[in-house]
Amino acid sequence: MNHKAHSFLATLYAADCPLNTFDSMTSGNVALVSPLTTPGYAVDGAATLGVLDCSDDDWTHGQEMGLVTFEKSSAALPLLLYFRHSEDGYRLYVRSGAHFGEGVFATTHGLVEVKPIKQQDPTAWRITQASSGNAFDLTTCEGDQVDIKLESKSGPWGRNALYPVGDYSVCHTNATGSTLKLVIQERSVDWLNPA
Repeated sequence: MNHKAHSFLATLYAADCPLNTFDSMTSGNVALVSPLTTPGYAVDGAATLGVLDCSDDDWTHGQEMGLVTFEKSSAALPLLLYFRHSEDGYRLYVRSGAHFGEGVFATTHGLVEVKPIKQQDPTAWRITQASSGNAFDLTTCEGDQVDIKLESKSGPWGRNALYPVGDYSVCHTNATGSTLKLVIQERSVDWLNPA
């Protein structure tokens, strides 16, 4: 199979908000709740993928109630990702911002995080079209936007609410898979392309 023909650069959106790491959208400590236990335990969420979608009033309300422990920084930009096709599925690599060169991993805490690549390849994801449930195929995809779902061996890519300011990405066996909008930036991108 020609893996290059199936590899591409793209951004992801959840509910029309760009997906990025919390440390790219906020300042201060980002504490998130692990979705794997009840009650959940707090984990460092700085490198977790998520969205912020709220009014200033919601932000103030969340901070006053102690639900939000961090400050909003500049407007969130979409994170550019390289979707590298392989026999196991797609592995996602960051191609913009402070995490350039890192990979997207489903963690043992049940979160979807961006981390440096060491001995382990980034998580392999199976991509399906949200409307049909069929496997996503870049070579037959018309247009540059498509609603997708992602799933790894750990489970589906889902979203947990970060009330009242947005949500964060999770991946575990009991997660409810969520639909993400894939916006393709460039097709047939080779692994060595430094874009």
